[in-house]
Amino acid sequence: MKERLKHHVACEIFANPCPVWLKQAWCELEQRAEPNFFLSWLWIGTWLDSFVDDFWVIEARKQGKTVGLGVIVKNPPHFPSFREKYFLHRTGNLSHDQIWIEYNDFLLDTTEQEVIRQKMVECLVYTIDRRGAIVIGASLDETFQCISQLGLTKRKIWETKNYAIDLTELRSKGQTVLESLSRNSRSQILRSLRNYRQIGEISLHKAQTVDEAKSLLIRAKPLHLARWNEQHPKSGFANHNFVTFHERLIERGISSGAVELYHVKAGNETLSIIYNFHYNNRIYFYLCAINYCHTSAQYKPAWCLTTY
Repeated sequence: MKERLKHHVACEIFANPCPVWLKQAWCELEQRAEPNFFLSWLWIGTWLDSFVDDFWVIEARKQGKTVGLGVIVKNPPHFPSFREKYFLHRTGNLSHDQIWIEYNDFLLDTTEQEVIRQKMVECLVYTIDRRGAIVIGASLDETFQCISQLGLTKRKIWETKNYAIDLTELRSKGQTVLESLSRNSRSQILRSLRNYRQIGEISLHKAQTVDEAKSLLIRAKPLHLARWNEQHPKSGFANHNFVTFHERLIERGISSGAVELYHVKAGNETLSIIYNFHYNNRIYFYLCAINYCHTSAQYKPAWCLTTY
């Protein structure tokens, strides 16, 4: 019996907890977890402050200690015959969700992550209306495999490839990012760099202050709109909620180095604004606004940025 209790994980769902408790509990668990940036309190806390008034928290506890947390937002159906939807770290409002959380999951203690996640999913499944739907959003395909074990049907809306490069491994080999690419790619990038250097010396500047970072966000807007505004969904810069969220995220994340904005120029001409997150020794590419003013195929601004 004692051995069974030792591994027992208990879950509870409760509505609109004290914000002070939630921040403290989340930050404490974050230190014992291995989360990605989108599960950090910087992202989750900013999201809550920006868009969420009414929500549930699901908490997993083991031996009196919090080992799992998640924030659920219920989106009621527009018509009686439609399903209620329960969103994990999203609202169900497209205008709010355009900030695009990635790698979605519960925040989990590093010990027994699979067990804790399964118990939390079970708690959700047995608490919500059986006609409802749990919406996870963008996450790694293997993260919620436990759903099928509960007899639920998994519906995949879209998928995309995920790319990563281990910079530590490259350094151990004495390679640069450019040297790790194919011969043809290197040739095209170097040719494009030579063309841009005819405009002026290529420079990279990192925003050091909140004001600098917000200024780069403003510079990024017309470039991003020009590239993506004919797409569906349109550029986030066409969405006031998107911009307001990121201004708030910048205010909270620049000083710690978790939020990074870079200005890449050739002489006085902007080539790109790059927006990254730096967290737990990983860099997450989030957004890039690129200047495509040169129509010649000799100019490949997106390719050039791989060297910076």
